[in-house]
Amino acid sequence: MRIILAAILTLTLPGCVTNNMNTESSVNPAGYLFFENLYTDGDIISGKNISTFKELVFLRETQIFWYDGRKITANGWNKSTFKVFVFTAKFLKGNDIKIRVNAEFKTKSKAQEQALKYAKLIGKLPNFLRTKNLKTLTIQKGSGLWGGNNDIIIATEGGEGKYIEELLAHEAGHVTLDPNFGGSINIYKWNKAAKADNKFISHYAKEFPKREDIGETIPWWIAVRCKSSGISKQRKLMVLDAIPNRLKYLDEQKFDTYPLVCK
Repeated sequence: MRIILAAILTLTLPGCVTNNMNTESSVNPAGYLFFENLYTDGDIISGKNISTFKELVFLRETQIFWYDGRKITANGWNKSTFKVFVFTAKFLKGNDIKIRVNAEFKTKSKAQEQALKYAKLIGKLPNFLRTKNLKTLTIQKGSGLWGGNNDIIIATEGGEGKYIEELLAHEAGHVTLDPNFGGSINIYKWNKAAKADNKFISHYAKEFPKREDIGETIPWWIAVRCKSSGISKQRKLMVLDAIPNRLKYLDEQKFDTYPLVCK
């Protein structure tokens, strides 16, 4: 995560925070398992996974007033007005998602290439990470920050490489599970499980536990319950040992994990 993963300051757009401007940093004495976390393993969700993406439909070209991860200040993310190409992504199962591609991509066809790319990637995520809370994706050029509230903001050069699905799972975790955005996690039960674990999955989750613990944890629940063949046996055992109570809580939610098969 560090610089390239999505950060959203609490003064403006709640979500990920990766810099020292935020004052929420925790002094929790509990330890953590991974320093980089999402950049620890890029095979949790990979190109081998099937996508439930079905169809992309162009809607219109319009103007929006929205956040831009490339325009962040000490006071948080700035909003600006910009034109977008709007598409609807449809999936074999689950909700449609609006994809807004910044008109800086110049043409409808180039915007469609970007929308199609990320629609296919989103289609690899389990259905519980694509609930009605996830309303839009906003795609922008460059190496700005990613972020997630009820919209996932994507900078096309800010999360590339083999970790891109893990980044999307992290952001979708904010959108669909985080109670700050009306997500399904019961924060009292989550905090109780976290206290019993007395360890965080990552340094980032430890540093910003109120906002990042859920987003950082969910890719590793997917790893050990749905994609254990994609990680080493040793790493799986490390995760099971570090956060057993959070994993159990997530097990109890009986998530719709299609198209993944989870145990």
